[in-house]
Amino acid sequence: MFSRRALLGGLAAAGSLAASGASAKLFNVDKRRVETFTLSNGLQVVVLPSNRAPIVNQLLIYKVGGADEVFGKTGIAHFLEHMMFKGTGTVGAGDFSRIVAKHGGRDNAYTSYDTTGYYQIVSPDRLEMVMRMEADRMNGLVISEKELVPERQVILEERRMRLENSPGALLGEAVQEQLFGRKKPYGMPIIGYVEDIKKLTVNDLTAFYRKWYAPNNAVLIVAGDTTGDQVRKFAEKFYGPIPQRKLEPRRRPNEGAGDLPQKVARADARVAEPRWGRNYLAPSYFKGETQHAYALQVLARLVGGGETSRLWKVLVDERKLALSVGAGYSPQSLGLTTFDFGAHPAPGVAMADIETAVADQQARLLDQGVTAAEVERAQNALLAAAIYSQDSLQSGPRLYGSLLGIGGTVADIDAWPQRIGAVTPDAVVAAARAVWKPERLVTSLLMPQEGMR
Repeated sequence: MFSRRALLGGLAAAGSLAASGASAKLFNVDKRRVETFTLSNGLQVVVLPSNRAPIVNQLLIYKVGGADEVFGKTGIAHFLEHMMFKGTGTVGAGDFSRIVAKHGGRDNAYTSYDTTGYYQIVSPDRLEMVMRMEADRMNGLVISEKELVPERQVILEERRMRLENSPGALLGEAVQEQLFGRKKPYGMPIIGYVEDIKKLTVNDLTAFYRKWYAPNNAVLIVAGDTTGDQVRKFAEKFYGPIPQRKLEPRRRPNEGAGDLPQKVARADARVAEPRWGRNYLAPSYFKGETQHAYALQVLARLVGGGETSRLWKVLVDERKLALSVGAGYSPQSLGLTTFDFGAHPAPGVAMADIETAVADQQARLLDQGVTAAEVERAQNALLAAAIYSQDSLQSGPRLYGSLLGIGGTVADIDAWPQRIGAVTPDAVVAAARAVWKPERLVTSLLMPQEGMR
């Protein structure tokens, strides 16, 4: 499985929706209980105890993803994710998931541009078992031609299903290439180009595995009905003996493609519902004008975050130009990221009308600013969504993994509510002004076969 970003949305610790005394109208977010330690071999461990249900989730994040590849060998991180289920010296091919399922659990994995994650959700008395098995494949994976050849066909079929059979996904791939550059990180597809998938060898995968899969390049997150002492005991027993490796720095470019703005269009007989999009290169927590990262989260919510947003009220409710419209932004990236608009035009409405209407609302925001009440509503929506996400045994650990896997800290996660709460109307406008520029822009059009009206 692959994902374009580890997660969308903000990071926050679990808390309550009560208004605090100091910030009378902003939701109060309590600091989540978390225990952290690092093994002598460099493995970072995070424990998120919760006794709300007799379940635990082990999530192991490797600090490597599709953006760490080179042109000509795209898709190798995702291919390796598949091969991690093909056996070690002690666990046979395909037995990892069968053993987890036999014991009443479930497991899966994902690859993003910056991280690769493996998780198992089991009862607490099976935690030791899955920690032993996960540690085993960190250091003992066996990659053979016998297993690689059929898995290559599985991955090619996955690409056909997820990308080539989806006009929208194909358009998204083209947008990424235009924004970041075809041969550059984030411009190449996570699943890889077909010609590269067909050429990857056992030696390629083994070299990538040995280069990146090491305890000092990983974060272990265990959430649920367990304790820090128990996790430390198992971690030292199973992961502790694995030797660390020398790691190379991870590099990301400071800019995207140099020939923007661009427009990408795709007409396809399979398109039942046209879609208009506008994607801007944007700073993340770690690259670009990082001081805008928190204001951009508020901006995305304010301008296009649901039915109470500016764009929805004007384009959907008032002018009936669109069936839906929204904006999105995720700062959780080791390199640059994107600020995105998307709209489904109403029947009979031309793409040009949507583009003009969105541009008008952007200009209005830049010229007239935003109100304190709008900012407050957006802040509270972000805080509430982050609080609710912590109730999930799956999304909670992934929130930590998505940030810690790119160099963030638990302190950053703890401080997120305060940093969101400190965003001012002026900061929101400044962030929009910094990002909404033609030289950062790709416009996309997805249309039925007859083409653009």
